[in-house]
Amino acid sequence: MKTSTAHLRRRLLSSVVPVAVLTASLLAAGCAVKPEPLTAEENLARVRKDLGVVLTPQEPLTKAVSMDEAMARAIKYNLDERVKLMEVAVATDQLDLSRYDMLPRVVAAAGYVGRNNDAGSESLNLATGRRTGESTTATDRHRRTGDLAFTWNVLDFGVSYLRARQNANLVLIADERRRRVVQGIMQDVRTAYWRAVAAERLLKRLAPLEKRVEGARRDARTLEALRVQAPLQALNYTRTLVETLRQLQSLRRELVSSKSQLGALMGLPPGEPFEIEMPAASVMQSPPKLDVGAEALETYALLNRPELLEESYNQRISADETWRSLLKLLPGIDVNAALRYDSNSFLLNQRWADYGARISWNLINLVSAPATKSYAEAQEELVAFRRQALSMAVLSQVHVAVLQYRELKQEFALTAEQADLDTRIRSQYTNVGEAGQVGELGVIQSEVTALLSDLRRDLVLADLHNAYARVMVSAGVDPLPETMAADDLPTLTQAVGRGLSSWQERASGMQRVKDLMAAPRTAAQEVPKDTPTDSRAEAVKPEAPKLETPKPVPVAAAPSAVSASPFVPASSASPVPASSPAPAPAAVPAPVPAAAQIPAPAAQTAVPTAAPVATASFSPVIQAELGAYASHRLAGQEWGIIAKRLGTEGNGVGALYIASRRSQDGKTIVQLRAGGFADRAAAERFCHRVKDSQRECTVRTLSAQEQQSDSGPADRLASL
Repeated sequence: MKTSTAHLRRRLLSSVVPVAVLTASLLAAGCAVKPEPLTAEENLARVRKDLGVVLTPQEPLTKAVSMDEAMARAIKYNLDERVKLMEVAVATDQLDLSRYDMLPRVVAAAGYVGRNNDAGSESLNLATGRRTGESTTATDRHRRTGDLAFTWNVLDFGVSYLRARQNANLVLIADERRRRVVQGIMQDVRTAYWRAVAAERLLKRLAPLEKRVEGARRDARTLEALRVQAPLQALNYTRTLVETLRQLQSLRRELVSSKSQLGALMGLPPGEPFEIEMPAASVMQSPPKLDVGAEALETYALLNRPELLEESYNQRISADETWRSLLKLLPGIDVNAALRYDSNSFLLNQRWADYGARISWNLINLVSAPATKSYAEAQEELVAFRRQALSMAVLSQVHVAVLQYRELKQEFALTAEQADLDTRIRSQYTNVGEAGQVGELGVIQSEVTALLSDLRRDLVLADLHNAYARVMVSAGVDPLPETMAADDLPTLTQAVGRGLSSWQERASGMQRVKDLMAAPRTAAQEVPKDTPTDSRAEAVKPEAPKLETPKPVPVAAAPSAVSASPFVPASSASPVPASSPAPAPAAVPAPVPAAAQIPAPAAQTAVPTAAPVATASFSPVIQAELGAYASHRLAGQEWGIIAKRLGTEGNGVGALYIASRRSQDGKTIVQLRAGGFADRAAAERFCHRVKDSQRECTVRTLSAQEQQSDSGPADRLASL
C-alpha cells in the first residue's frame, strides 16, 4: 500500500512540475515587456516602402498639360483620392463580412480527455441510508471526443440582417465622401492651374524687367558718385528704383510656387518639370459663363450635395438602429442540432445525434422598452434635424457662391479695362522715351505698372475661376460619370471635359425650390443623381393634358378686345397704353396650344364660345418668364425688342401678359411670359438666346392650379 502511494505521488509531481515551469516562464515573459523604439533599419525600410507607393511612376508627360488633363491626373494619382478609394474598399469588405453574420453557427470540435486514475464512485441506498460498498466506474481514463454542432438564433439573424443593411449604407456614405474629396480636388486644380497660367505669362516678362531695373540702379549710383545731380534728387531716384525692384521680387515670390502647387495636386514628384498648355488670348480675356439661375442651382444642390446624401444614408442607419434596439427586447429562440462522438468504451452508443430548441427572454427588457424606443426615436429626429439644418446651409452656400461669382465677374471687367489702359500708357511712355522726352525711370515705372495690372487681371481671372468652381462644389456637381469603360488617363480626360461642358445644361432643367414645395413631383420633374451619361440626362416627356368638355362662355363676361388665346404672336402683340383702362378678366382661363390660337383681328370681332380646360393634376404647360414691368406698355415694348432680335414670328411662340396688384400699395405689376413651346428643350433654347442678349429668362412648367391662378378673375388680366 505504501509503495502504491509513493508511486502515485511521483506521478503527480511529474505532471505538476512541467505545468508550473511553463506558467512561471509565461509570467516572466509578460513582466519583461518594455518600450522598444524603431531601429534605424526598420525606419529606413518604412521610408523605402512609403516612397515606393508615393512615387509610383505615372503616365509620362509627353505634351503640355491642359486643365482637363490636370484634373484627370489629380483624380487618378492624388493621394487623398486614393485614401477615399481605400475607405470605400474597406467599407465594401466590411459589408461582405457582415453577410456571414446572418448564417447559423456550425462548430466542429475535437478533444482528448485523460486522468491518472479511474473515475469511480459508490452508491447510496436511499431506503436504508447505507452505502453499497461497491466502487464502479462508467468512464475510461483516456478518451477522445468529437462534435459537429449547428446553432441558429433567430433573433441574432434579425440583428445581423439590420447590421448588414447599415454596412451597405456605410458603403454609400464612403462613396459620397469620395465624391466630396474629388469635387474639392477639382476646385483646387482649377484655381492652381489658372494661377500657374498667370505665372507662366508674367515670369517671362519679369526677368528682363528686373535686369533693366538693376542696370538703372547701377547707373543711378554712378551718377550719385560723380555728383552729376543734386544729392537729394539722386537718392530719391535710387530709392524709387529699389522700391520697384522690391515689388518685382515680391511678385516673383508670389508666382513662383503656383506651378509647384499644381504639380503636387496632380501627384507629381516634387521638382519634376512639366509644361502648361497656355489658353488662347480670347479665353484669357473672357470669364467662364454661368448660365444657370441661382434657384435652379439651389434645387440641384439639394439633390446632389454629397453631405446631404450622406445625412440621408445616416437617417437610414438610424432607422435600422431603432429596429435593432427593438429586436433586442424580444425573446431569443435558439435552434440546435449536433453530431457527437465519444470513445468511452462504457457507452452503449459512441456515436449519436441530438437536437433541440430553447427560448429565453430577459424580462427586465419589458421595463426598459419605453426608454429604449424613446431614445431610438430621438436619434432619428436628431439625424433629420441635422440634415434639415445642413439643407439650409447648402442653400446659403449656393447663394453666396453665385453672388461672389457675379461680384468677381464685375471686378474682372474693371481690372481688364485697367490693364488695357496701363498697356496703352506704357506704349506712350516707350514712344516718348525713345524720343528722349522722358527719362528711363518713367519708362520703367510704366512697364512695372502695366506688369502689375496684367498680374492683377490674371489673378482676378484665377479667382473668378475659383468662384466658378465654388459654385460647382456648392451645387454638388460631379462631372465624372458613375461608371467608366476604363480608368486610363485619356478616358478620364475626355470624361472630365464632357462633364465640365455639360453640367449647366443638366442643372438648368431643375425646378425652383418654391415650385417643389408648391406642386407634387411627377415623372417629368424627377431629376436623377448628377451624372453626364445620356441615360440619366434624358428628360421624361410629360403626358398629354386631359381635356374635359368645354363650357360656353357668357357674352357679358367676354371682353371684345381680348384674344381667345393667352399666347399672342409677336406680329399681333399690341401693348395697351398706360392711361387706358384695364380690360375685364378673360372668362377662359386655361392656355391653349399654339395651333388653336385665333388671330387678334378675329378675336376682336367674335367672342369665343368654348376653349379646352386642363383638368389633370399636372398639365405640362411650359412657359418662359421674362420679367415684371410697371405697365402693359413697357412689357409690350420689351416683347417687341425680344421678338425682333430672336425672330419669333411664325414659330408659334407668343407673349402672355399677366397683371396683378401688389398688396402693399395696390399698384399693377405686369408679368411678361412667353409660351407656345413644343417641349421644355425648346423653351430652354429660347431662354439661352434671351440670356445672350443680357436679359433674364427662366423656364417653368405650370400645374393646373397655377394655370387657373395665373388666369383667374381675382386681380388677373388675360393677354392682350
